[in-house]
Order: sequence, then C-alpha cells, then structure tokens
Amino acid sequence: ESDRKALLNWVDVALERVARANAGDPGPVTLKRLTKAEYNYTLRDLTGVDLQPGKEFPADGGGGEGFSNLGDVLFINPQQLDKYFTAARKLAEHASILPGSGVQFYAQRIGLRGPSQVKAEVEASLYRWYQEVTIPHLPKDDEDLREGDYMLACWKWKHRGLTGAQSLEALAMETGLVTAFLNNWWNFLQNPEPKSRFLDLTRNPWNALPPPDAQKPREVPVAVSASIAAIQTQRRSWLLPRKWTVQRAQQDSDGIRAWPMETEMNGQRWVNVVFGDLGDGNKGDWAFLENVEFKRNGRFEGYFHWLANQVNDDRKALEAANKAAQPLPNREAVEERLQAGSALLARLGKHPLGLPIDEKTLIVQAPRVLKLPLPEGAQAFKAKGRLDLNNPEAEFATIQWMATPGAPPDPSAIIPGVLTVWKRGTKAQSTMMRDFDTMKSVFPDSLERRLEEVSRNYQRGGKGPSVYYYSDTQLEGLLGDDQRRFLKNRLQDWSFVRNLTLPKNRESEWDDLVLQHLFGFASRAWRRPLEGNEKEQLGAIYKDAIAKELDRESAAREVLVRVLVAPGFLFKLENGATPGVHPVSSWELASRLSYFLWASLPDEPLRARASETTLEKPDVLRKEIGRMLKDERASALAREFAGQWFDFHGFDAHLKVDGGKFPEFTPELRQDLYNEVVAFFTYIIRENRPVRDILKADYTFLNERLAKFYGIPDVTGADLRLCKVDKFGRGGLLGMAAVLTKTSYPHRTSPVLRGNWLLQNVLGTPTPPPPNDVPKLDESVAAAKTLRERLERHRADRACSVCHDKIDPLGFALESFDAIGRYRTSDESGAAIDDSAQTKDGKKFAGLPGLRAYLEGREKEFLTLFSRKLVGYALGRAVIPSDKPLIEEMQKTLSQGEGTFENAINVLAQSRQFKERRNDQ
Repeated sequence: ESDRKALLNWVDVALERVARANAGDPGPVTLKRLTKAEYNYTLRDLTGVDLQPGKEFPADGGGGEGFSNLGDVLFINPQQLDKYFTAARKLAEHASILPGSGVQFYAQRIGLRGPSQVKAEVEASLYRWYQEVTIPHLPKDDEDLREGDYMLACWKWKHRGLTGAQSLEALAMETGLVTAFLNNWWNFLQNPEPKSRFLDLTRNPWNALPPPDAQKPREVPVAVSASIAAIQTQRRSWLLPRKWTVQRAQQDSDGIRAWPMETEMNGQRWVNVVFGDLGDGNKGDWAFLENVEFKRNGRFEGYFHWLANQVNDDRKALEAANKAAQPLPNREAVEERLQAGSALLARLGKHPLGLPIDEKTLIVQAPRVLKLPLPEGAQAFKAKGRLDLNNPEAEFATIQWMATPGAPPDPSAIIPGVLTVWKRGTKAQSTMMRDFDTMKSVFPDSLERRLEEVSRNYQRGGKGPSVYYYSDTQLEGLLGDDQRRFLKNRLQDWSFVRNLTLPKNRESEWDDLVLQHLFGFASRAWRRPLEGNEKEQLGAIYKDAIAKELDRESAAREVLVRVLVAPGFLFKLENGATPGVHPVSSWELASRLSYFLWASLPDEPLRARASETTLEKPDVLRKEIGRMLKDERASALAREFAGQWFDFHGFDAHLKVDGGKFPEFTPELRQDLYNEVVAFFTYIIRENRPVRDILKADYTFLNERLAKFYGIPDVTGADLRLCKVDKFGRGGLLGMAAVLTKTSYPHRTSPVLRGNWLLQNVLGTPTPPPPNDVPKLDESVAAAKTLRERLERHRADRACSVCHDKIDPLGFALESFDAIGRYRTSDESGAAIDDSAQTKDGKKFAGLPGLRAYLEGREKEFLTLFSRKLVGYALGRAVIPSDKPLIEEMQKTLSQGEGTFENAINVLAQSRQFKERRNDQ
C-alpha cells in the first residue's frame, strides 16, 4: 500500500509540474473538416433553408473527450468527396441567382428555368412583399374610412391662410388621421388627374366648397360641413352593399341579363323609378321595366295586375262622385293615381320604335323618372330592368336604374352607388369602364383591393393614384433596414427581367452584379475575405460556363458548386505555416467561436467584429459570447455538446426498445423525449442558468403527450413548455426518459448500465473493462428472484465486485423508473421496487431524490468533468496535461455564485488554448 501511494504521488507531482510548466499550450492541431452535423448547420445558416444535405454522409467517429469534432478522426476519402460534390450539385439546384437579390435558396428545387419563370418569381416575391409589409397599415374592411375627416382636413389646408393650419402632418396628428393617406387625399382633390367622371363626383363638389368666414376663420361653416357629409354619403354609396359592392359588381353588369332594383317603402304611397343616362347622352339608352312587384302583408304581388284593378276602381269612384255631385275624399290623390296609372297601363307592351315587347313590360328611355302609385300598406317595391339590346343604337348605351320612395336623383347625371348597364364589347362600355376602373383604383372597396393597389407599385415606378395607399416613398417610414434592402434589390431584379430578353448593353452589368453576390457568398462560406486571385478564379468559372452557352443562372450555380467543395468550406482552415505558438487571426477566432457555440459559421455581427479585428479584445469577445448564447442557434450546444456527452445524441432515431413489451413507445413519443432533453439544455444555455441545474433542476419541458406518459396532470397542447415537476419525482437530466431508456436494455432496466453511465458521464470516474473470464449475469445467477439479488450474487465474485461495488448502488437508485423511463412501484415479476442504495464507504440513499443529494456531495467531480468536456469539445482535441490549470480555473468559477454555462465559456474562450495555435515544424 505504501508503495502504491508513493507511486501515485510521484505521478501526480510529475504531471502537475508538466501542467504548470506548459500551462496554456494550445496543443497539437490536426486539420479539422466539418462534421456531418456542422455541415448541415453551416449550410442551413448559409442558405437560410434546412435541407439536411449531409444526411446521406457516413456517420462521424468519436475520439478525444468523446466528441465527433476531434480532428484526429475526421478523415476524408474519395467516396466522401464524391458525396460532397453530389450534395453541392443538389443544393445549387435550389438557388435563385439574380443581379439584385443575389443568391437566394428555396426549400423546393428550382432547377433550370427560362426568362418567363424568372420574371414570374420576381413578380410573385414583390407582390407578396408589398402585401406582407402594408397589410398592418391599411384600413380593414370593417374600418371607418373617415372620408369626411380627410376632406375637412384638406379644406383647412387649402385655406390655411385663414384656418392657420401649419402642415398636413400637423393636421393629421391633431385629428388622428394617417399622414400618408391625408397627403394622398390632398393630391387627389387638387389634381385633375387621373381623369374620371366618377371621381369628379367627389372632386368637383369639394373644390366648390366655400372658404371660411373671414370673421370666424377657425370655425367650419355649416354649409361646408353639410356639403362634406353629402360628398361622404355619395362616396360610400359605391361601397354598398358590403358583401358584394357596386364597385365589384360593375365589371359584370352587361345588358345580357336583367338587373334588380329594390327599395323599402316605409309607408309611402309613391315610388320613383329612375332611369339615368350618366350625363353622356341617351343614345341607345332604352331599358325594359319588368317583373314589377310590391310587398303587402308580408307577401309580394304583381304590380300591373293591382294597378289595372286600382285604375278601374278609381275611375268608377270618380264617375260615381261626379254623377252624384258629391265630394270624393282625397279626390286629388285619386285623380293623380288614376292619371299616372292610366298612362302606365297605356304604355304596357308597346315599344316606341315598333319593336316586339312583352305585353306586361314597359320600355323606357333615359333620362326618365317614372312615378308609380302603390297601395296603402305597401312595405317594399322591387322590379327588374333589362337593357334593350335590339334597339339599333344599343352599342352606345350606358344606362342606370334604381327605385326610391324619396326625392329622385337627377336622371341626366351619374346616379351615385348605382350600377351602369352596357352592351358588352362596345366603345361605350370601354369608355365608361375606363372611368369606373379609375375610380376603383383611387378608392378600392376592400382591404384585398387596397393591397393590390400597393402591390402594383413595382409596375408603375413606386407610386399610384390610390388614396388609402402607400407609395414606395411613403413606405420608407414603415420599413426596417432589411425590408428597404429587399425592396431595393428586388426592384433592381425587376428592371432586368421585366422584358424577357436581356438587352446586350446590360449583360455586363448583370454579370458584374451577380459575381459580386457570388464573391459575398464565397466569403461567408469560407469564413474569411476572399483574396484577389480567388475572385479571378471564381469569375473565370462563371465566364467559362457562359461561353459554353449555359444560361446565366446555371453559370452562377457552377460557381456555387466550386465554393461548396473547396477546402475553405469543407475544412476549418487556419494558418499552419507560421512555426511555433502564435495568436489565431480574427477570422479564425470568429470561426472557432461560432463552431464552438453554434456548430456553424459566423453570422454577420461576428464577421463584423472579425473584420474590425476587435474580437480578440476580452470585453468584445465576452459581449459576443453573451449575444451568441441567447441566439436560437445555441441549441446546437444542447444537441452536439450535451447530446454526445450524456449519450442522448441521436435518441430521436433510437430503435432498441422492445416494441412488443412497450407498445406505447411510439415514434412520436420518442421524438418528444428527445425534444424534452434538447429543450432542457437549450434553456439552461440560452437563459444562462447554473450548470448545477443539469442535475438539480426541479423542472423539465413537457407537452400534453409527454405529460400523460409521465403521469403529470394539467398540461395541454403539443408545444413543449417549462413545467415544475419535483413533486412528481422528476426534474433535471436524471428524471428524463430519454436518458433512462438509453441506459436500459430493450426489455428491462439495468442498474449496471445506469450506474456505469453515472460514473462515467456524471462523475468522470470510468471503471475498467470487465475481465475476460467474467461469466454472464443470467448464466451465473439464474436462480435469483430479483435483479438486485442476481447482481448481489454477481458481486460475490471478487473479480466482479471491484467494479460493481461502485456501479450498482448508483444504478439501484433509479430502479423506480422502468426501461422506458416511466415511474413504477413494482417490477415485471410483481415484486416491490427497492431503490435503496449503499456505497462501499457506507453512504446510504434511496431513489432519485437520494441520488441527487449524493451527487450534490460530489459536485466538484461533476463540475470538473463538465469543464474537461467543454475544453475537449471547444478545442476539438483530446485534453492534455497542460490544460489542467484551465480546467481548474473553470471548475473554480463554476463553484462560485451561479456558475453558469456562460461563466465557463468566458474563461475558456479567453484562454491561450482557444485564442492561439501551435504549429510544430
């Protein structure tokens, strides 16, 4: 024993002397290629789409501290190089490469495409962009458009010398109007363009408004308010009814079919049926009035049948009164009704032009108002109008009709809010619809059409005539930098592709712009600025492809393939020429940091720090680490670092569970279990939680399916969320089914597997492999009733007890969880679970709470192992003796205060090992 202690002491002293003498040594460096995971993460962040192009690659090996990113095991062979070429080719097929927007990748394959397809893509992207950007800012369908308020503000601005208005912006602010819309209203009211007789219905009355009273310049005259209210009513009439507005129906209102007119009577006895000629003359404006009905006592009746009877009754009443020389009540009304009714009946079935007509139909030429009597108690009136397409001048027809119990509108002018009927394919239709469509573009009737107006900006120089609308200039104030950049780039694309043939004089412009984008892509992919000769080489590939008659996008894809199979992409290249120890460059440091924290390439902010050569400064490096750990990409630390350390990496593809015995272990549940542990570690990393939470946390992440599996109530929904679970006997890594399943056999639990996992992966005290002559457990102790008894007999063999005395107690403490991680109180044979444990040195504990308390007493070992693992993962090499002071410093930092991931990472990232490189010559 004394010799053993002396030998161990000598080894410890010798290693300590070496460690202190060489502290901070960067260690040997082996050129590292991207791991399979790093390849996928890198291309995801480089392209913006997660296509997983490395899924067909062979799995990476492990080494060093147990991680796949060890340079010594990252070999490459011709077969793998061929896979890199194949992946690059496939990925390039997903790229759109244009002079404005540059290199953009899509989830779907694009492949070879012609000019019309490119144009369609640019148009579609601009259309979507305008819609997405402006939809939060445009009036919704049920929103008050406040036409009168806008017109009043414009009136105040027009007479600002009297009203004292300072600016349209100030007026908008005072009254809660949108400044852009108020400017649009002002431009519309002040300018004769765009021309439209339907717009003049709004524009002309507003321009005719009187000025303020010079004695009361700040007051709005009653006449002005009334006129604006009337204009607003007229303006809104085109947008009724809400479900199918006049504006929307107008495009289909040809004369082929009849169009209805309806009105409520509200107790009135006369209805005015108005036929208008739109003020453009009545040539061809002949229409039939048919299917005339009125509603009485809740039922509709035929009008002309009633009218004939009523005329007959009125005539008899007058004759009787005259004969008896007696007064007739309401004589004037009866006479008026008789006269009107007789005139109407006399015209039934007669066409002034001698054309055939149904005997129950009237023919009317606009402009005309027919005054129709109705019976007492009439509730409503309805009829249909139909253009007379047989009249010889029908091609000139533009006619309106409507019914009202009130004062009729002027039939020789446009009747607001009423359809105009025309003959299809005529010049009259074209002229009228041009004016009408102009009104629709200025005053769209719905959010959908307001969005369409904005979405046409790219076709008309960034501006249009609409009122509730944003021009490109007005949009500037609503856009962020990325949105402005997108619009600028896409508009540049549009300038090239709007004509399907690229002009010869713009070919070199296209090529220069595309090459700049390709150079930028290569710089990001290679994680550093390009050198002059590299740009020439890439440019030569592009130009050579064009010379071989490839289209310009295909030529650019050739460059992409070259970039993605270059050593600068596939390998984490660093300066290996300078002998001895030297600091890595800013660009190399940025890559080291990003592949450490994200398993991916540097983003733009990190590249900016590298470009400024400020990343080496401790405060800058610390700030970047804090930023990067809060980024969602830091979940790669959970998947790759924690996953490989604790052996749950790839658990989502874990297939060793006995499906016959555990049918509830479905692929969906397996994915949830994996997501739980990833979400847990991601939370610890991104929220800067203490490293101790890995073992001590009283929480985990659950969704409804996982909560039911664990027997935890009151969790609903498919999304994972943080849940307190300590009162349910769970919490932290040791209560997660992913780990408990991974450390079990397919059909039963294994205290040996679980105990050995705890020794190696939590405490960092691996056991030696078993001797070759140790018998199998089941064969040696088959007579034992329980697993505990079988293991106790197994430990009776001195060769076995050396290891099992350390392993088994830790594993026994987890026996309350079955082979797929569910809590249980009895085993497969029905025997009660015994999760008590006693270590060789006499310490006793039971169950998960007891195990956690025991491990808390060995926290230094866990934190030391964490530090060692983090060093190995970050540096991509095995830990060497000279790393001992760094590991001790990290462990000490973690022991103090909160001891978070970020604390340990800051110590590691500021070390010589991380910031320097050693080249042995």
